[in-house]
Amino acid sequence: MNKGKVGISLIILGNILYLSQTFFRGNGSSFGEFSSGLLLGLALGINLIGIILLIIYISKSKEE
Repeated sequence: MNKGKVGISLIILGNILYLSQTFFRGNGSSFGEFSSGLLLGLALGINLIGIILLIIYISKSKEE
């Protein structure tokens, strides 16, 4: 059950990071572009890890 909660919270955190990325996108400066790209990469990575954890949790709960 722990992996399920962690997976869901990681997906939520990834979505929050993706939404915060849009605030930095409007800025034309180089720091704005860098932070926007960094937040987008972190959001995608965290979402992917959360999805993998949920798949592992679901597959193990079905075996039991």
